[in-house]
Amino acid sequence: MPTHSSIALQFRAESYDHPDGTVDAGTVMTWIDKTAYASAASWSGTNVVSSYVGNMYFAHRVPVETRVVVQARVVLTGRTSVHVQTRVVLPEVKDAHGKATVSTECVMIYVAVDAEGNSIPVRPWAPETPEEEERQRLAQLRGSVRREVEESMVEAPMPAADLTGESVVLRFVANTREVYPGEKVQGGAVMRWIDEAANVCASRWSGQPVVAVFAGGVRFYRPVRVGNLVELEARLVHTSSRSMHLSVRARAGDRRERESALIAHGLTVMVSTGPDGRAAPVPQWSARTEHDQDLERRALELVGMRNKAAHEWAGG
Repeated sequence: MPTHSSIALQFRAESYDHPDGTVDAGTVMTWIDKTAYASAASWSGTNVVSSYVGNMYFAHRVPVETRVVVQARVVLTGRTSVHVQTRVVLPEVKDAHGKATVSTECVMIYVAVDAEGNSIPVRPWAPETPEEEERQRLAQLRGSVRREVEESMVEAPMPAADLTGESVVLRFVANTREVYPGEKVQGGAVMRWIDEAANVCASRWSGQPVVAVFAGGVRFYRPVRVGNLVELEARLVHTSSRSMHLSVRARAGDRRERESALIAHGLTVMVSTGPDGRAAPVPQWSARTEHDQDLERRALELVGMRNKAAHEWAGG
C-alpha cells in the first residue's frame, strides 16, 4: 500500500450539535486523532493505537459552520512508535496579519500493532530538509519531557475521605462507532470523554459554563473495547484566580467483572468565560489534606514542566 508522511483532513461542526456557537474541545480532539491516526497508519502500513497526546493549548475556539483543516505529519519514529505533529487551522478565520488562524497544535504518538495487538517495528522515518531535521530534533526533546511528565502523573490510589476537592464520577457502557480494528475504541473518543468529565466537574465548582484552554499529557495505558464499562473520575486539584486545573483518570473493564483497569490519565485546565469572552474569576479552592496537597503539587509540577519545555522548543 502507498505510504505518506503527511495528511490533511477537513471537518465542519453543525450548529445544532453545538448550541453555544463554538465547538467543544473534546470534538476537536477527535478530529486531531482521526487525522494523526491516518498519518501514522499510512506511514507504518499497519494498524496503530494511541499511546500519548502532547500539550494542547486552545488558543482560538472553533466556530460552528466553519471549515476546519487538520494537518498531520510524521516527525519522528521509534522502534515501534510513530510521532505525528498536528495543527488545527481555520482557513476562514483570519488573524491580525490576514493569515489563517491556528486553533491548536500538538504531537500524537502511536504504536504499530499486529492483528493480536502486539507492538511491531515500523519503517524508520528520516528527515530530508532542514525544516524536517528541526521538527525531528524538537520531537526528540519532547520525548525526554514526556517521560518526566509520565513519571509525575503516576498516582497511588487515595482514600476518598482524604480528598476534599470537587469531584465527579461518570459511568457508562462504551458504545461508539469511533473504533480501531478489533472493536477497540479510538483514542480521540477517550479524549472526548476526559474533556466531558473535566467540563462537568469544573461547571459544578464554578456554577458557570466552562471551556477548556489546555489539555495535555494524556497517557494511554491500555485499549477500551466496545461494550466495556467505563468510569471517569475528574477531580479539581488547583485553582488560580481565573482557571481550574482538573485531574482525570479513566478506567474500564468487562461489565460482568467488579474490577476495572486504568486506561488513561490526563490534566485539563478549564475557565469560565464572561460576556466579553474573557476568563472570569472562579471560586478559590485550597488544599486541606496531605493528599490534596500532593495532587495539587503534581498538577503544578506538570504545568511547570510543560511551560519550561514550551519555552525551550520556542528557542527561548
